[in-house]
Amino acid sequence: MKQFLSGLVLSVAVATPALAQQQDGPFSSTAELASYWATQSTSGALTQIYVNGHKIYQRSGFGPAFVKQYFNCADGSGINATCNSIFDGYTTVSGAVGTFSTGFTVYLDGAPYRNASPYYYANIKTCYGDASFYGAVKYYIVESMYDGFSPPYPGNSCF
Repeated sequence: MKQFLSGLVLSVAVATPALAQQQDGPFSSTAELASYWATQSTSGALTQIYVNGHKIYQRSGFGPAFVKQYFNCADGSGINATCNSIFDGYTTVSGAVGTFSTGFTVYLDGAPYRNASPYYYANIKTCYGDASFYGAVKYYIVESMYDGFSPPYPGNSCF
């Protein structure tokens, strides 16, 4: 009986992180991502899934909507909730700002966001995608940056 219970506890402990990891990616295509969410329970809530700000899946439901955003990672790692590259989108300002060391001055939509060295800077831009239950899906991109050594990175445009 002890072996059975220890096996059960181990299988639950191993399966739980795998489920969370799968929910955040990677997915090889928007079809695979939509198929994944078609089989997941969101407790009957309206479910809306976005990739690079564009709606790729919606399921009817009630109560507060479940809205999740993904990005097609520039490094080729697939579609993920978090990509960690200056070429990708971010769901939060802190995610975009966290890409740069604390020595970088960061501007958000042209306004100072974090003051540091005047020689190293990054410009973060707010972008808006398709409409969700809560309004336009918002995400952030690195519009441009300069590290003090290389030619200035011209940056990204909204997807």
